[in-house]
Amino acid sequence: MDNLPPQRLDAPYPSLQYAAYVIAVLFLITLFSQLDRQLPALLVRPIRAQFAISDTAFSLLQGYAFSICYTLMGLPLGRMVDRATRRNLIFWGMLFWTAMTAASAFAGSYTMLFIARMGVGVGEAVLAPAAYSMIADYVAPERRGRALAFYYTSLAVGSGASMLLGGWLLGAIPNEGMELPMLGLLPAWRICFLAAAAPGIGLALLLLTVREPVRRELSAKAEACSVGEFLAFLKQHRRTFARLLTYPALLAMIGYGMLSWAPALFERRFDMPVSRAGIVLGLIIAAAGLSGTLFSGFLSDRWLRMKVEAARFRVALVGTVICAPMAVLWPLAGSATAAFVMLGVSVFGLSISQAAAPACIQEVCPNNMRGQAISVYLLIAGLLGIGLGPTLVALVSDHAFHGGSRLHYALSATVLPTALVAIWLCWSGLRPFAVTRNAVRTGSEGRS
Repeated sequence: MDNLPPQRLDAPYPSLQYAAYVIAVLFLITLFSQLDRQLPALLVRPIRAQFAISDTAFSLLQGYAFSICYTLMGLPLGRMVDRATRRNLIFWGMLFWTAMTAASAFAGSYTMLFIARMGVGVGEAVLAPAAYSMIADYVAPERRGRALAFYYTSLAVGSGASMLLGGWLLGAIPNEGMELPMLGLLPAWRICFLAAAAPGIGLALLLLTVREPVRRELSAKAEACSVGEFLAFLKQHRRTFARLLTYPALLAMIGYGMLSWAPALFERRFDMPVSRAGIVLGLIIAAAGLSGTLFSGFLSDRWLRMKVEAARFRVALVGTVICAPMAVLWPLAGSATAAFVMLGVSVFGLSISQAAAPACIQEVCPNNMRGQAISVYLLIAGLLGIGLGPTLVALVSDHAFHGGSRLHYALSATVLPTALVAIWLCWSGLRPFAVTRNAVRTGSEGRS
């Protein structure tokens, strides 16, 4: 393990200016990580044609190829986050996923592309646990909701930027491809992966300007926290964590299911070229995601100052109620314009709810458990959301509606039950969350 800075309960927080700089660097790195994660959604047609695969096979490439490694590696890496120098963990992870993104551009078979996507998942697995943990140690609790929300906007902006970049490249590159120095003639989809990998080395060097923060809110026995103690804590407060760790996974199923297939839906249902749909979707996702995430952080901190019960978790309920009806209805809209508008409202609500989750976890977990808690959160969200979301839509489309022309029905059919359960989890979790928060803040052992 790396040598850690001294842990002091009374250490002053860094200046707001430096904390903002660190969050900005982490923002850029996370934005970069999203470029590759969402990019395949624009490349359904060329990748399917290149490797002669079905919608379901493509969904595995988009979902589980990434999510299985991302989530399973997150568990040991999350434990390392609680013990090692978090900045260095992000640095090496970034170099690895950059290399795997570039390797995706040269995959000669579906299997090789699948393996490259798995490698991207391994590299990115350390980023979120380490970044959330660092921000919590850089920013005082009364500002933490806004700080985490600002960082979380990188997911929305990155997803939107991925659509924008991919749409622009697909529109700018000729159908026959483009000659690149030393690489020869490459088709557009391979060039898109190279473009997504390009910023990696520069951002890795920028990360080296960030200092590892002092770990705060630690008890004297913080380093002694074992996996068994962490699991015992989750069991003790199971009514809270059964909801807090599950609702984001259901929303991730909705979000990744929608966004993975949105370009294909607009192409198949409204005859809109993917290059154009990608640009419009990119703008909508970035704007709705950014505004929803910032609103989430503002509302979370405001309700906390007002001493609203379960303030941060209540924000999740608000966002889920906004998201759910629009997520069901937008695929059925009669025009592309109406579909874009309803999708934007859905992404706005989704961003409010999803941005609330990390702040909620920081609120009800001791410092020495935060990395592990975030890793479990990402494990469940990854397996259900990133992995199952796109694949479930494809399976329903291929087997229940018998063809891609009814993709809109498949999207609505998969979203409806998931959204209803997510609303129930948020509503029924308010009281348990408040009890757990009070127990953690007072050091009591009462059950939630």
